[in-house]
Amino acid sequence: MADDQLVVKSDHNWLQTMIVYAGSIVLYCSIIIFYKGKGKVDFESIVLDLILIIVAIMVILWFWWEGGKTIILSKDGCIVKFVNYKKYYAWNELEVCQLRCDFFRYEEGVLFARKSDKFLQNGYSVRKYMTVHPFSSFCVNFKGRYNLAQRTQGYSMKLEVCPIDRELFFEKMKEWGVTIEAVRVMDEAVFYDKLGEICTRRNGYGWKILSFVLVLIICACLMFPILVLKDMGTLFISIPFSIIFLIIYIVITSRKSYRLKMDEKGCIRKFLFLSKRYLWKDLRVKLVASEESHCGEGVLFIKKKSGNSSSASETFSYASLHPYSSFVANFEVFGKMYGEKDALHEISKELFLEKMKEWGVEVEGLPKEE
Repeated sequence: MADDQLVVKSDHNWLQTMIVYAGSIVLYCSIIIFYKGKGKVDFESIVLDLILIIVAIMVILWFWWEGGKTIILSKDGCIVKFVNYKKYYAWNELEVCQLRCDFFRYEEGVLFARKSDKFLQNGYSVRKYMTVHPFSSFCVNFKGRYNLAQRTQGYSMKLEVCPIDRELFFEKMKEWGVTIEAVRVMDEAVFYDKLGEICTRRNGYGWKILSFVLVLIICACLMFPILVLKDMGTLFISIPFSIIFLIIYIVITSRKSYRLKMDEKGCIRKFLFLSKRYLWKDLRVKLVASEESHCGEGVLFIKKKSGNSSSASETFSYASLHPYSSFVANFEVFGKMYGEKDALHEISKELFLEKMKEWGVEVEGLPKEE
């Protein structure tokens, strides 16, 4: 390694493991093709064999591309090399230089990309992004800082994929004048709806799709015996399964899929076309600790006429036990890292407290002003 550049490449353990994996895939495909070949050989079997071979080759090449690159960092820019492929990027050509947490097999790493993307400003998976943009993005990982939250075979074998010493990396970046973004820019526009009212961040379409699928399954369990089998006896068998899916659907919609909208009159709890308004005079608003929020804080909304509850029981999990008389939101504050996942029902803490004060809503748990 020259003094004016850093060379990043995977170690021998990764190379040996990659050879074993590639050999295993080839052996597996060979066995399948061999046993299929004992039977009748026709056009369909040949096409299936070709598809299997192509998929196997693509998988091997992808894993090889992911960890087999050599990355050379210097004062002027960086070079990505892979077999005969070679690409140079000047530092001013890279719009993305992000320090990200939960980075594949590592706790932290740095993503470089030619073009910025709105998905990279939130908890979007780097693996998904690099799959879509394989030739305009690359990453380096900090040596030895394994992500122990994901127990995989790679940790036991101490594989190092494109590793670099963390202190040395930042020392050189500072020396070369390269800025590495470490904290996400908090866009407060996501906490406003089209009418200008404040609201929690959208949870994404994952929960909505899951809820829709559950509704289809419930309908299928009830309608299939009647319309297709035309057997009422089978209907009684499918009813318990429908009840189970219905319970799952209710839990998801009541705990995970809603969105909160707030104005000076009260709060609206909304899911798809369903909504329910709660007036501030009928709600208690209480600050509580939250393990879901990256800042460890959230807010609990409780209906005042929901029965007796002790102060000790009014925690963030209280809403899980009382889904129809309480609900929660997580606070977001400046300081969230790139790669850190967004919590459900997030809202800006500063914006929320500002609006509560403006609307005259009492918030329990706030420090008393002197």
